[in-house]
Amino acid sequence: MRYSLFAKISMIFLITVFLGIGLTRISFLVDERAARRNDVVSGIAAATAREQTLIGPVLVVPYTRIVRTQKLGAPESRPAEPDTPAPGWRLNADQHVPGEAKRVEFENRFPDALYLLPAELEVQTQMSAEQIRRGLYHAVVFTAGIGIKGRFASEGGLLKPQANEQIVFGEPRLIVGIADPRGILRAPVLAWGDQRFDFLPGTSEPKMPNGIQAPVRGLDLAAAWSAEFSFSLDLRGTQALELAPVGDATRIDVRGNWPHPSFYGQFLPETREVTDAGFSGAWSTTRLATNMPHQLFEHLRNDRPLDTSIGVRFMDPADRYVQTDRALKYGLLFVGLTFAAFFLFEILKRLAIHPFQYGLTGAALVLFYLLLLALSENLAFALSYAIATLGCVALLTYYLAHVLGSPRWGLAFGALIGAVFGLLYVLISLEDHALLAGSISLFGGLTLAMALTRKVDWYQLSETLGGRYAKPAGVKPAPAPPAGA
Repeated sequence: MRYSLFAKISMIFLITVFLGIGLTRISFLVDERAARRNDVVSGIAAATAREQTLIGPVLVVPYTRIVRTQKLGAPESRPAEPDTPAPGWRLNADQHVPGEAKRVEFENRFPDALYLLPAELEVQTQMSAEQIRRGLYHAVVFTAGIGIKGRFASEGGLLKPQANEQIVFGEPRLIVGIADPRGILRAPVLAWGDQRFDFLPGTSEPKMPNGIQAPVRGLDLAAAWSAEFSFSLDLRGTQALELAPVGDATRIDVRGNWPHPSFYGQFLPETREVTDAGFSGAWSTTRLATNMPHQLFEHLRNDRPLDTSIGVRFMDPADRYVQTDRALKYGLLFVGLTFAAFFLFEILKRLAIHPFQYGLTGAALVLFYLLLLALSENLAFALSYAIATLGCVALLTYYLAHVLGSPRWGLAFGALIGAVFGLLYVLISLEDHALLAGSISLFGGLTLAMALTRKVDWYQLSETLGGRYAKPAGVKPAPAPPAGA
């Protein structure tokens, strides 16, 4: 069978398209397995406690505004004085005369609440994280010992009633919003000055019902006052902990034993340290930067998300699905580079390679990613990558040694494919400089291809190369008949 140069290139392109479809299907499989992993993590969180968000402490002061108004009521009527009727006439018994109008007092009650934030707030958090496995998957579950202390203060005169108003304050309560109260390991006790108050479940806030609350007694809200408070909270959660800096001046310190934290939120830590033994981070904020009174009011009244937060997430740096997906993004490129190397070999060595042999080689490259995905679910990603690379390179070396008719050329192509997979591992390992490394590598490959084909006469090649495709690669020509036969 004879092929023109254009027909050969067209067939190689068609094979590459079909291999690209295979890579796309493997990419869908990666997404499916990642979704399955996320479902398992959600199941573990449902059995323990989900990601935790801590909002507070906030002092809620309920009050009732009583407004009294007076209005003129309808005038009362009284019976008219009886007159002596004329002879032959009868007095109307229903006859009345208007009386004087009376003033009626109306009283309206408007219940509401004030939200007071700490003047000073300090949060010390010590976290211990561990992996909980379920089948092939795992989730990071943490236990946090949170120490909270600070000071509330008021200059008195929280509300100034009008002339016709009266303000009646209710019993204040300290609330702390907790995203998943199932994670509370022990009942905390509030130390308020010299007093002790037990926390109760819930916050009694419709927009933030999950959490705890403690009644605070003995405050004279009409006068100036200041009170120090403290309590400890042992909390369990999954994957992440988020804290709201609600104080006018807030200091937050977080320490943990997880070596791969991700700090997120509106404020990054002022100081942080990450080692193999764990991490630490420290934040300092003020209400001028957080606008917390307005943010918290909108959150508790209008259910708007609290935009100002500080968070720590426990990351898995060797996420098998993320790394496999990153490798797949280069899959079609590397298949194309391998086919380009084959095509250059045909041109320079004048040896035909059948399109079916292109297809088998490309299929081995595509199956590398499926093998990598399957192995990485059971082994470390680096070990999985090494095993998949070794298997793929060994198979292609053996096959190409026979296709090209020379073990030396088979080993050379095997080394080339091994170098390509090594380059791929470097690219997926480099997060910040992957684009730079990939661009330089592609430029180097293009330079090599241009240097090797700089003297090729492509017009003449198109006319003469088809005849050579009649001889399959790796098949020796039949011996010539003996002279005189």
